[in-house]
Formats: sequence, C-alpha cells, structure tokens
Amino acid sequence: MMFCKILIIFLAGIVINFTAFAHDSHTHSAPWQACETKNKAAQCSYENGNGDLFRGSCQVFSESLMCVRNQPIVYAKPQFKGQPKSQTLKVESSGTAAIHH
Repeated sequence: MMFCKILIIFLAGIVINFTAFAHDSHTHSAPWQACETKNKAAQCSYENGNGDLFRGSCQVFSESLMCVRNQPIVYAKPQFKGQPKSQTLKVESSGTAAIHH
C-alpha cells in the first residue's frame, strides 16, 4: 500500500514537470521586443525563427508589454507539401461552395 502511494506521488511529480515544460513556449524575446516602444493595445508584429509572421496587439503580461497574436499566423512556407498560399471559399447563390485560388 505504501509503495502505491509513493508511486502515485512520483508519477504526479513527473506529470507536473512535463506540463510546466509544455507551457514554456516563449523562450525567445521577440513578442516582448515588438512592444518595447509601444503602448498597451497598439498593433504589433514579430517573426519567429522560421520566418512566420505573428500579428496582434500589445498586452500586459508578467508586468511588461508583450505582442499577443489576435490574427492568423502568416506562414513563411506552406504548412503542407503542395498547399496553395491562399484559398477563398465562395458560396454560390444555389448553396454550393467552391474553392478559388
């Protein structure tokens, strides 16, 4: 019985550590640098290491301004092989839909 309690505590500790690492996504300073000279709610943008463009507004996070994305990511490269850069879904008056490139 004691072994089970120790095992549960050990496993809980591992899960908590992995959860903390999963939320450690902003290791680069670009979101904060994008708002260094701006006010709260100002439009901002920055690129990640892959060249993807993130656009949003400056918001207070951890007592400093950070660019928080509020628009879709503009990928530097298509997500999937052969994926077109942009598509428009057009709904006809008859109710049918067609994708236009």
